[in-house]
Amino acid sequence: MKKVIVMFTLFIVTISLAQQQPLSTIEEKLEVVAFQQPGLNERVESEVTGLNLYTFISSLALEHRLNVDVDPQLNTIVESNYFDVPVKEVLLFLIKQHNIEVEFVNKFIVFKKRKEVEKVPEKVIAKPIDITYRSENEFLSVNLRNDSLPSVAEKITKESGRNVIVSPDAKNQKITGYFQNRPFDDIMDMIGQSNGLIVIKNENGSYFIQKDETPKEVKTIVTNSSQSSNRIRKGVQGGAGTEGIEDFYEVTISDSGFLNINAREANATGLIMEAAEKLSLNYYMYSLPTEIETTLVAAEISFEDLLNIVFRGKDFTYNQDASGVYFIGNRSEEGLRSTELIQLENRTIETVMNSIPTELKINLEIKEFPELNGLIVSGSKPKIEELRLFLYQIDKVVPMVQLEVFIVQYNKSHDIQTGLKAGLDPNGVNRVTSGVLFPTTDVNLNAESVNGLIDIFNGFGIFNLGKVTEQFYANLQFLENNSVIKLESTPKIATLSGHEATLTIGETNYYFEQNNSIFNTGINNTITQSGTWKPTEANLSVTIKPFVSKDEQITLKLRVEKNSFLGRAGENAPPGKATQSFDSEIRVKNNEMTLLGGLDELTRENSGTGVPFLARIPVIKWFFSGRAKKKSKSKLHILIKPTVKY
Repeated sequence: MKKVIVMFTLFIVTISLAQQQPLSTIEEKLEVVAFQQPGLNERVESEVTGLNLYTFISSLALEHRLNVDVDPQLNTIVESNYFDVPVKEVLLFLIKQHNIEVEFVNKFIVFKKRKEVEKVPEKVIAKPIDITYRSENEFLSVNLRNDSLPSVAEKITKESGRNVIVSPDAKNQKITGYFQNRPFDDIMDMIGQSNGLIVIKNENGSYFIQKDETPKEVKTIVTNSSQSSNRIRKGVQGGAGTEGIEDFYEVTISDSGFLNINAREANATGLIMEAAEKLSLNYYMYSLPTEIETTLVAAEISFEDLLNIVFRGKDFTYNQDASGVYFIGNRSEEGLRSTELIQLENRTIETVMNSIPTELKINLEIKEFPELNGLIVSGSKPKIEELRLFLYQIDKVVPMVQLEVFIVQYNKSHDIQTGLKAGLDPNGVNRVTSGVLFPTTDVNLNAESVNGLIDIFNGFGIFNLGKVTEQFYANLQFLENNSVIKLESTPKIATLSGHEATLTIGETNYYFEQNNSIFNTGINNTITQSGTWKPTEANLSVTIKPFVSKDEQITLKLRVEKNSFLGRAGENAPPGKATQSFDSEIRVKNNEMTLLGGLDELTRENSGTGVPFLARIPVIKWFFSGRAKKKSKSKLHILIKPTVKY
């Protein structure tokens, strides 16, 4: 029973913690957690620009060793400066500022994006159309306030019994009007005139309502702050609509001091001047952007936002000096050009120039400055800012991959040589009996020694062998060689992600290359010989190119090549080479070891020479032939363990 109560209590506590708590409760909880995670009390000094909440909170946790879990959907951009502020206060500020949902699960602080409560759409109650019709005198009364034209037509048809048809182009029209006790036809005409509509009555007594497309002259006031008076520009308006208006704009200031703008095909010069005058800003125009027209509806924007929107993709720009004066003109004009040094923090400047898109380089002069690991950029400030933002996105820490390479070479060989060789040698008189009997047998016998052996066999009485001549000699071989060689090496190399690393182990031999030159002196030919010793190498080379993915999976492009020397064709000839190689592309996890494979080589040789027919008879063949039997086996294993480091 006690266990059940404890489990139930824990369940209730977990549910309560999982719910969003008031800010004061979260602050108290952070104070408690700070005893377990001291990093919450550490102070922060940073300037945050362009980071989203997920990246910023994760970076804080990593730097101050906090146990947190951050929802990737927290993608709101953070623009703040923090100076000498505890980490817990920064988190409280972010929670309050961005309405983040927080949970405390054991030793973890969980940050989630608050789910928006879906609002149940309210039932839209149709507004009653106020229309009355007196059938006795056919008088109509209407009281319309921004009512739908189709609804009004439907109501009139029901009340009067006369068909009223609305044109498709006027079905979205809202109409307003108040007319009392007038004949039906007069009321219909007044509705049309006051709302930019035409009402046509056909021979059947039905009424057809459509938009009035007849052009009429309207006046639009354009304010120019560089003149003391206002000038009037005439435009053409189609019907009572607004789609025909030329060069119309309206600029007002909100209560918070920002701009509210409604502009349609407005000239940028007048729009900018009007906005500057409304905000009481000082400006100077090097050249007028008279060729720029803009259509803009915006609320609560700053003067800088207006300039950025109007000049986006154009040849005009602006700059603001220390006194607050705005300088406006063409991007190439003096005073609007800017030259800045953009430094990279996490990667080298070597390959950055090739990574910048061509579109970002237009109208910018860019030079590398390797000493400060940066770029010197000259051009308009908006273009520089656009380039700076791109460089910030690619200025990430390039992971370094440490590669532990285990190379295991195994060689095993078995060699047997047997046989009896006898013959006549003109110089056999001078031969000396010599050789080794143990552990290997390789003995040379001269004629005197052979005759001594014959005398021993003749002493048994069964054999009676004749003597050999002085030129006779004999050679007896019975050799066996066994060898096992195992070489191990564990070199370590490191390289950046996307860069190649090469490991080479081998030996060098030399051969003589002779050159013959013929000189004709007119009397005879003279041959001059010269030569050089040239090197040749037999190596084991391993080439690795790693690519690290975001989840620290490592793709390895591999090439392994093994060369070994063979015999020489002549004393000074270059040695032959045997080559084994393979290419591979694999994917491994961080700190995971993988076997690339073994390069195996097996050699077998069984040869012999001897007396015909007798050399093939078992046992006897060992006395009438010389035989050589060789067997060798070599293996090469390469194991690689990559480790990602930042």
